[in-house]
Amino acid sequence: GQVSTGLASPRGAPWAPGAPAAVAAASSCAGSPGPMARGVRGFLRYLRNTAFYTAVRRPPTAQEIQEPCVPWDVLSSPARVVLRHPTLDALWLVRRCLDSTEMARIRSLFEQLHHSGRFPWYTYEPGREMIPIHAAPGLEDDVKRRVLQGIEVFGEPGSLGSDPVAGWPRLSDLLGDSSVGSAELLALQRLPQELFEDFAPQPCIFLQAQALERGAEVTPHRDAVPYGGDMIATLVVEGSNQVRVGSVRFPVEPGDLYGIARSARYDVEHEVRGASADRFSITMRYGLDFRDELPTLLGSATEAKLHTSELFL
Repeated sequence: GQVSTGLASPRGAPWAPGAPAAVAAASSCAGSPGPMARGVRGFLRYLRNTAFYTAVRRPPTAQEIQEPCVPWDVLSSPARVVLRHPTLDALWLVRRCLDSTEMARIRSLFEQLHHSGRFPWYTYEPGREMIPIHAAPGLEDDVKRRVLQGIEVFGEPGSLGSDPVAGWPRLSDLLGDSSVGSAELLALQRLPQELFEDFAPQPCIFLQAQALERGAEVTPHRDAVPYGGDMIATLVVEGSNQVRVGSVRFPVEPGDLYGIARSARYDVEHEVRGASADRFSITMRYGLDFRDELPTLLGSATEAKLHTSELFL
């Protein structure tokens, strides 16, 4: 997204400049915080993140001004019915794909990866934490190096996250260990291939968990190639947000799955807007037949010549 403004902290470092003093004070309190302390801490995080992402958000382009967002009414759709947007090519949404138990087990898998030290959460931007995981079956190591080497959103140089071959967790290993949530994550990996016709023949490149604090955003961008894959699907595990793809805006809630390919993936930007509650999601990337480069999009982050890692969901 649009965060190459000098306002962001170094990759992976806690966001300290300008953070309310009460955040640090609350963090230093011994013992488990009570409901009021948790509420205050959450509100302060919301203020901090809202201020940061408001400051770095770019002005709207001329095209965005001329083509304002059009709401896509999806909330009344029944569960597990594939909706395809009537005008934007290759934008899909399916509501309530997973139940709360399945999503809780997926969430617990990533928390276990963090707490065990196998792969800690990496703070990519203020209020945005990431964990990658290889699909099952995974890509061959030479393909991983060709497609994923050099990606910056999962760790500093020299860290586990900077080495996709040796450093990233593998879903196949977790399945072999019978880790809680691994079977549900495998079923989720297969779900876009079952529901969205474009995804069916494509291999899954990798999955990523993203924890987005209240007030934080995934700012407007198009996913970089080759890292981003040819098509992308995201399942919302926790939290409710507004998502924008091109000029289409729609709400998502826990259990909702949305996917983009072709024009919706390459020709328009997309974003996840901030909300008053935390969000947890799993993004899955499919297909090795990605374009050599992103087409020019006047007024976009690409035109501003940001580093490719700034253009990653």
